[in-house]
Amino acid sequence: MSGRSGCRAPAWFIVLAVVMSLPALLTPALLSACPPDGPDMVRTLVWIYPFYVVVAAWLACLCWDSRRTMAWVLLALMALTHAGIWMLVNAPGL
Repeated sequence: MSGRSGCRAPAWFIVLAVVMSLPALLTPALLSACPPDGPDMVRTLVWIYPFYVVVAAWLACLCWDSRRTMAWVLLALMALTHAGIWMLVNAPGL
């Protein structure tokens, strides 16, 4: 490991990561939209969702300096996770 600490990403990338993390603030709405008779796994995944988003944004900023492709992959996975969690909560038939 190197002796560097902190995020060396440019400001525009940090702003992008923060903006992409904002949908996690709607977790209370997601929890209230969970079907009451649905599987407990849905509520568990919704509870884990904001922690994953924060960690993914932090890791994307952290690895920008040495692995830019990985930073973009993390942001893409975050976007797919946003779509997936909304589909999971709003899926008919659960």
